[in-house]
Amino acid sequence: MMISTCFTAGGGKMGMSLPEGLATPALVVDRDVLGRNISRMGEASLSGAFAPLPHTESHTCARIAELQLDAGLRVVGVFSGGSAPTTGEWRPGAVNALRPGVDVFNDATQLAMGSCGVEDLALVVAATVISVPAPGRFVLDVGSNVLGSDRSPWVTGHGYLPDFPRGTVTGLWEHRAVVRLPDGVPGPRLGSVTALVPNHVRAPVSLADELVVARHREVIGHWPVTARATRT
Repeated sequence: MMISTCFTAGGGKMGMSLPEGLATPALVVDRDVLGRNISRMGEASLSGAFAPLPHTESHTCARIAELQLDAGLRVVGVFSGGSAPTTGEWRPGAVNALRPGVDVFNDATQLAMGSCGVEDLALVVAATVISVPAPGRFVLDVGSNVLGSDRSPWVTGHGYLPDFPRGTVTGLWEHRAVVRLPDGVPGPRLGSVTALVPNHVRAPVSLADELVVARHREVIGHWPVTARATRT
C-alpha cells in the first residue's frame, strides 16, 4: 500500500482543511505552518547563531531540503548537540550546530513538552473512522505502519487529536487505532475523516512514498520522499 503525505495551506484549526475525497491513511501537513517553521529556523541560521545539520525528518524529501536551503539554513558545523526541544535555549559557545529535525513539522511530543503550540503543528495523519462500537469510543484506519510505535513519557497514548483534544489513543495495532473520549464528549460520525498528530514524526515521514501538496482543500502537487526509509 502506498502511504502519502499531504500538505495543506488552509490555516486555522488542524484537521479542518483536509482535502475532500482524500484516501486514508494519509499524512497531512499544513503548507503555511511548514513555511513559518522553516523561516524561523532560517532566521536563526542567517543570524549566525547555529548551523542546523541534516536530519531524518527534514531531509528525506528533496523539496523540503530545498526550501530550507532557500530560507538560508546552513548545513555546516563543527561541534553539534541538542535537538528540537533545546533549539530555543541555545547560547553562544563551543556548540555551533544543532539537529532540530522535528522543528520542521513538530509533533505530539513537542506539543506536550511545551516547545511548540497547536498553531505550530505542520503534520497530521488523516484517518477515517471505520467503527463506532460504543459512545465515547471509535476506531481509525491507521496504525503503527503509518504512525510508528514511538511512545513518549510526555504524551498519554499514541498521539494527539486536534479535533478531540481530550481524547486518548488507547490502543494501536499495525493498521488500526482505538480512541476513547471522556464521558459526555461527542465523537465523530462513522466514515468521517479526522486528524491525528503522531508522537514522533520521524517514522511517518520515512514511511511515506510521497508528499501530496494541497492548498485550500485542493491537491496541487506531489513531492516524492527521495530518501525514504534511509538512516543517513
